[in-house]
Amino acid sequence: MGSKGWVVLALAVACLAAMAGPAQAAWGVPSLLPQTHSGPTDQSWLKDVPEQPGERARGKVAVFTFNGDDALEPVRAAVVRTLRKQRLSVTATLRPADSPAQYRAMSCFSDLAVYIDGGISGDGDRRTAVIRLRSGVTGQYFTSAKFSGSMQAIIGAIGAALWNRVGSAIMRTCSSASRPRRQESAPTYIEAGSPLDEPIGS
Repeated sequence: MGSKGWVVLALAVACLAAMAGPAQAAWGVPSLLPQTHSGPTDQSWLKDVPEQPGERARGKVAVFTFNGDDALEPVRAAVVRTLRKQRLSVTATLRPADSPAQYRAMSCFSDLAVYIDGGISGDGDRRTAVIRLRSGVTGQYFTSAKFSGSMQAIIGAIGAALWNRVGSAIMRTCSSASRPRRQESAPTYIEAGSPLDEPIGS
């Protein structure tokens, strides 16, 4: 076979290979190539976990949406899971209030001791996550924690170090919230995305 014949044969083989995929799909022929499917992402952390019989939570905490978190909220998920490992009752379904007075009222009516919000800035391996904690007793911020690095590094650091940094402050606040307090008027409305009402405490 001459050189022209080999060229024609090669072109014919290439055309057949290109047509194989659509033809298999049209005729219902299974592809021999391996198929990869990504499973559903676990979002069970968003659901409130009821207390088990005979087990009393050490305190009640609300974790709000974090500004700048990815679509699946991996940073907020890491915070929720970390706190639940410490036998705290954590809800992720509430929206932020508008003022310290509304936070105090929410705390009185729902026994919430701590509210947590935060924000993520930067991109790639140079991200910064700031996690802020607000007291249900005073309605004011009382401490914060900062983590830097890639998203995966931040998530890992939250699981390994968040409780060491803020755990004692959370437990003190939970203890204060468990004492009898004057009932305040219930908040009239709760709106997401409200601006912060005061500087962050350290």
